[in-house]
Amino acid sequence: MKVTERTRQGFAVHREERRMKAAGYRKHETDWEIHRGFRQRDVIVDAVISVCGRYVWTKLGPRDSQ
Repeated sequence: MKVTERTRQGFAVHREERRMKAAGYRKHETDWEIHRGFRQRDVIVDAVISVCGRYVWTKLGPRDSQ
């Protein structure tokens, strides 16, 4: 198999996807479930920019009771 920069990038994206999904992150631009009210009690706890730079991985969690 000929390994080019494009194939390395593809492998990196697949590795990232497996790792982030296992950690409980979701890949998208914005989390519409929070905006629509479906997950009102949750907030974005952590956000990570994807390897390709086109998406954002977000992790949702419960709102701290204050």
